[in-house]
Amino acid sequence: MTGPVDFNKNMRFWKGNKYFGFFPIRWHIIKDVPNTQFRYITLPENDNQPVTYSRDTQEVGLKQGIEMLNIFKRYFAKTSLLDDYDFNANRDLKKGVSRSQ
Repeated sequence: MTGPVDFNKNMRFWKGNKYFGFFPIRWHIIKDVPNTQFRYITLPENDNQPVTYSRDTQEVGLKQGIEMLNIFKRYFAKTSLLDDYDFNANRDLKKGVSRSQ
């Protein structure tokens, strides 16, 4: 996240108008990493459950966050979520979902 949340800006790609606002981000790593790679990392703030059971906005401690970043860094991925971008964009167009800002 590279800046504050702007709650006055609406991003129309959110399904069902459930979410509001916008915040700028800069991606450092885009890689498919299976959840199985992270299951041993537990979060004390979430009853020591694996990080894979956490929800959006769940706080992740520094130690666990660094371990997750190390996994992202050293995992050799054969696929990328970007491989499916065209497929998903075309599917959304057929459903009438706009990806424009």
